[in-house]
Amino acid sequence: MSEPKERKGFRAALAHKDFRLLLASLTTSGIGDWFYNIALVVYILEETSSPGWVAAAGIGRLAPYILLGSLGGVVADRFDRRKVMVTADVARAALMLALAGVVASGAPVAFAIGIAFLSTAAGTPFFPAVAAVTPSVVDEKSLAAANALITTVDSLAIALGPALGGLLLTVTASPVVAFIVNATTFGISALLLGRVSLPRVKEEERPEVVPLHHQLAEGVRAITSSTSIMLLIALLLLATFACGLEIVLYPLVSKNLLGTGAEGVGFLFAALGVGGVAAAGLANRAVAYPRPALILTAGSLMSATPFAFLPLTTSPAAAYVLVAIQGGGLILIDVLATTLMQRAVRESVMARVFGILDSIEVLATVLGAAIAPLLIESFGLKVSLLVAGGILVALTLLCVPKLFVIDRGTDRRRLELEPKVQLMSRLGIFEGMPRQSLEALAASASEEAVSGGDVLIREGDDADDFFVIRSGAMEVLSSGEAGAKQTKVRDLGAGDYAGEIGLIERIPRTATVRATLDSLVFRIGGREFVDAVSRVPSVSSALSGGIAGRLARTHPSYRPNLREKGTEVES
Repeated sequence: MSEPKERKGFRAALAHKDFRLLLASLTTSGIGDWFYNIALVVYILEETSSPGWVAAAGIGRLAPYILLGSLGGVVADRFDRRKVMVTADVARAALMLALAGVVASGAPVAFAIGIAFLSTAAGTPFFPAVAAVTPSVVDEKSLAAANALITTVDSLAIALGPALGGLLLTVTASPVVAFIVNATTFGISALLLGRVSLPRVKEEERPEVVPLHHQLAEGVRAITSSTSIMLLIALLLLATFACGLEIVLYPLVSKNLLGTGAEGVGFLFAALGVGGVAAAGLANRAVAYPRPALILTAGSLMSATPFAFLPLTTSPAAAYVLVAIQGGGLILIDVLATTLMQRAVRESVMARVFGILDSIEVLATVLGAAIAPLLIESFGLKVSLLVAGGILVALTLLCVPKLFVIDRGTDRRRLELEPKVQLMSRLGIFEGMPRQSLEALAASASEEAVSGGDVLIREGDDADDFFVIRSGAMEVLSSGEAGAKQTKVRDLGAGDYAGEIGLIERIPRTATVRATLDSLVFRIGGREFVDAVSRVPSVSSALSGGIAGRLARTHPSYRPNLREKGTEVES
């Protein structure tokens, strides 16, 4: 156990086997995706010589996220997430082979766009599932590093995929091979994901089947109930709006400004990925920075850099540097926003939240792709780039005041929560829990007064909440396994806790806790408590030891179903 604790940053995340498999899957299919993306754009542009058709291909490829992205999140929350991801990969592999056949046969480009639409539709549950399982395959301290690695893989795929795709197109002069390569990478990804061990959820523990619109509404409420989450999503939407613009603008920049031909767009996107890889370490550390507003603002402004300066150069090298700066900004926004959202959103609705995010992100991308041809037709390429950059900067600056208000609110919140955090940090079961998790527990804790003689927990009742005693004194009484007259088991005082056994074991209360003096307690919801402790292995181990010791006094023949990290735990 001591060795993993000493690991820092990326090494800590990579110490988890299941995360390594997940990351390898994303790397493999991600590179293949960019082979496909570049090949599709070049194929459409060469067949039609029309920015409008390029925009149509981009919109057709992305539209399923708008139409079905939220449904994909529901699917990822409802079914086994590993099977969901494997099925999505297998379906997309088959569709890529179909696309290769359509292009090889010389069919109209509309057929290719139709298959691209179906491929995206098949993949809509995939990324919500990835976002939801990531906190389950790493511990809490490694979550930011895991997100940074996932985003780095995306950037690496952008760096290698377009460059290799462009080289492949140059050598073969046909996109068919690129589509076959992408099908192969989906197959490899499915094999890797098949080896991932994820938390098992028994059928009786799965969420009750409710109407689709109710499930979607729950995801929407998880977003709209938090100003911080809505603002993080707004910045992600700005970044994806920029991506939509570049889908149409960058091929024309490569062909008309840089003189590198339509195939040269692959190197522009490769530069985007290189910038993301270069900024990955900074993005990982940025999550711990106490002033996220500054980093998010800087990342958003960096994403506008190429639009503002590409009209001023015809040098491919200078263009690649500008686009690399954009890549660095995008990874800062993505890692910071994703990690903060994963920490704030309940696990049970997380895939729905990210499914909804996928839908509106792609809507922003499609909006950018739809606006770009109109800008070009009205102003020409160079002015269109400047206008696009101006839009991004203006929208970012509109968000800045709200961002800094949230920063100041975060400072006030930390001061208010400090007494609760200090008390909880001294509890043995929370040793090793990151500050962010302690703050989340403290925020969910309500202070209650318990008069001397009142019962806080009654033996035999359903387990609902967890309690930390702030002041006063209480006694623990139990009938034991035989159901005899209650006897005193132990005394509790300030800094002690109660209620964890029923929550973790999913059994009725095993003892009564009664105040012997007027007392103050912090009440923490059972779901919040279980979600927090199950994400940190050291906390789970300490908790398991405490449960075993307490049950040995009252129910010696009971064998605790102690749940280690990586096992589904619900209140």
